[in-house]
Formats: sequence, structure tokens, C-alpha cells
Amino acid sequence: MLFTKSILNIQNLIFLAGLIFTTIVQAQIENITITKEARIDKLYAGLLTNTELLSHENYQNVSSAQIGTRVYFSLIPKKLGIRTFGVFKQTERHQLQFFKSYEAIYNPNKNITIHLGLMATPTTELRPNPTTWQSQVETNSESNILGGRTGIKINYRINENLKVSYGVFKHNSTVANHIKLSYKQLAISSYLENENLFFALKWEDNTHNLILTRYKEVTSLSSIIPISECYSAYADIELNDEKQNINYLELGIRRFFSKNQFLKGFLTLNYHYHLKNIQGGLFIHI
Repeated sequence: MLFTKSILNIQNLIFLAGLIFTTIVQAQIENITITKEARIDKLYAGLLTNTELLSHENYQNVSSAQIGTRVYFSLIPKKLGIRTFGVFKQTERHQLQFFKSYEAIYNPNKNITIHLGLMATPTTELRPNPTTWQSQVETNSESNILGGRTGIKINYRINENLKVSYGVFKHNSTVANHIKLSYKQLAISSYLENENLFFALKWEDNTHNLILTRYKEVTSLSSIIPISECYSAYADIELNDEKQNINYLELGIRRFFSKNQFLKGFLTLNYHYHLKNIQGGLFIHI
């Protein structure tokens, strides 16, 4: 019990440190050295606002604020360390949410990494990390991928381009086996839960993004495609094979800001098929 309380206290201190650094760090928001043993891997803060422009239904506008940090402690240089993050997210529709992780990472050699704790499963790794801007504006397809769980995973780097991950994680009252295969920009992952198979595929480079998920007769697909230097279009659709209908459909376009050392973001215009709703949005983050 004392150990558990100590872990929670450490996570709270880490998160507070992240808040302090948010006010003093202007350009560098990754790999910030705290001490010889500790560094901030990522530091994030973002604000998203959506405004209803046209609607056939009573639709509630959604705004969200998200802030978080991920920290790594080196216990044995290049061999053993602790990685943890804390993220707060507040939206109009939900109460304050808090995401956290705490994992021990052991590197027996340069090709093998063993993780133990509350962390991202091999399947969760296809979903945006909560300490990145992609998490705050994730698509419906990405949100269908489960979050972090308690368990153990092993990552094996076969060569520069090919990697395999395997893990065993607790899913509420059951245990599930996860496996992921990554080749260059492509990642495929799957797990079996109560005889139900979940499948996810992700292809991503510096400008393009595609996510495909499949679970219980439901297929979800989202894609972000650049159409010019500053503009990107995206589509997000979910199909129910059994009912032969569309569960979700959203189309949109994003106009990114010019490059800035500190603030980044975009303007967005979205169309929601089921709500017959058009929204304009603003997203700013560091």
C-alpha cells in the first residue's frame, strides 16, 4: 500500500513539474533534461474549440483543453528505467479526465525491450499517445482502439525496418494476448478477448495517415490526406456489417498555420452525416 501511494505521489509530482515547464519552455518541448537521470520526453498543452455553423438537430458544441507530460527516469544507464505520464483533459460533455501510465523498461540488448506496468498495449500503440496533439483531435476510428492496460510486453527489433511486439494484458475480468507487426510505416496489431478478435491496421508517414479497425462486425476507417502545403482533407467512417448501415461518418478539411517555433495548430471545417451538422473549429497547441 505504501509503495502504491509512493507511485501516485511520484506521478503527481511529475505532472506538476510538467505544468511548471509549460510556462518557461518556449521552443523545445521534447527531450528536456531535468537531471542526469531524468528527462521530459514530451510536454503538451492544447485547446480545441468547435462552433456550430449549420445544424438540423440540437447539437452541443464541443471544446476541450488538454495538458500532459511524459517523463523517463534512468535507473541503470541504457539498461533499466521508469517511464510515466500524466494527462488532464476537460471537455464540455465530460467531467475532468485523467490518463496515466507507469512502466518499468528493461533493455537486455539493443534489439529487445521488455515493458512491465500500466502502459500502452501493442494494439494501443496504434492510437495517438495522450501527450501528443494527435490525441486531442483523434478520429472516431482511432478512439475505437483500447487504451492502456496493466501487463507485460516484449518488443523485438528484427532489423532496421521490421519489429515484432507481443504482450499479455488484463482486460477487466479477463486476460488478452496482443501481437503487433511493424514494417517501415505500416503497423498491424490484433488481440483476442472473450473469443472476439480485434484487428487494427495503421499506415503513416510525415503527411499521410490511415487507420483501419475491425471488431464484432463493425469496420472503421479514417484517413488524413494532404491536398496542398497548408491544407489536408480527412474522412472518418464506421460501418456495421450485420445491420448494413453507417454508424458514423465525418468529413472535413484542415488549414494548418504557418510553421512557428512555439504555437502550432489549424482551422477546421467538419460535416457530420448523422447530425446533419457543419462545424467550424480552431485548434492550438504547443
